[in-house]
Amino acid sequence: MWKARSKLLFTVGFGIPLLVFMQMFMYTMYKIFGWDIPFNLLWLCNHWMSRLGWLSVGHFLMLLVALTFGGTGWLFMHRMMKTRAAVRKLRSIENSAMSGEMEAKYRHLKQPAFIVVDKHSPIAFTIGLWKPSIVLSTGLLDMLDAEEEAAVVYHEVHHLWHRDPLKTTLLSVFAIMMPYIPVLKHTSKQYHIVREILADNEAIERTGNAAGIGSALLKLIRACPEPWRVREMAVQSSFADTSVNVRISRLLDPEQDVALALPWFAIVMSATVFLMMSVLFVWSIG
Repeated sequence: MWKARSKLLFTVGFGIPLLVFMQMFMYTMYKIFGWDIPFNLLWLCNHWMSRLGWLSVGHFLMLLVALTFGGTGWLFMHRMMKTRAAVRKLRSIENSAMSGEMEAKYRHLKQPAFIVVDKHSPIAFTIGLWKPSIVLSTGLLDMLDAEEEAAVVYHEVHHLWHRDPLKTTLLSVFAIMMPYIPVLKHTSKQYHIVREILADNEAIERTGNAAGIGSALLKLIRACPEPWRVREMAVQSSFADTSVNVRISRLLDPEQDVALALPWFAIVMSATVFLMMSVLFVWSIG
């Protein structure tokens, strides 16, 4: 069930922006190179508004295309550079010996990369776009027992295997750069929650119970760590920063189903945008 929800949310959060980008690309090619693409919705909008004498609105469409393309590219590159800087910072305080020990200990998990940093604060997250690594702190490892440590590693390795930092970042960037499709913001937020629940499920399945992952999460909450984290824009999936209340509720009763609230206003607004464009399309070719 949770895997199906994850696939659906990612399909919506990635598919809608992809369709929008395709339309904007075809519209741009028409404006620059004169491509004759009669089934492009933006072209039809521009053609219809030009017939009504609304040339300024056509210019607005071009501005919207430029901002969406340029803004998306800039924001993604910005987060990628922040992530690289964060990884360099983490490497500068890394305990290489302990990193090697963790990689040897969990070699059976498709040889995940570990970065163990010398910090008293309990830290656990997965960072990186193309080559993600699991980041743990010495303070965390000192705090956890063997079962809790394994549960945290299984949780983070699930993020690493499924490239969750990359996927969640893509959905987040799309949601920020396409505010005129408000359902994307909700999709991005819910996808974060679902991915955390699936990572918890991975830990529960491999350890055989929810005790390890539950007690590890509660220990991190009680520890009240100092506000040290990798820069906000870095690409990471944190063990304790996302959907804590929902996860604790599920860990207390793993059999319960957590209902994900539907943002009806955002859905209606997003559907209205597509409906208006569809009406313009039908009117223009009629």
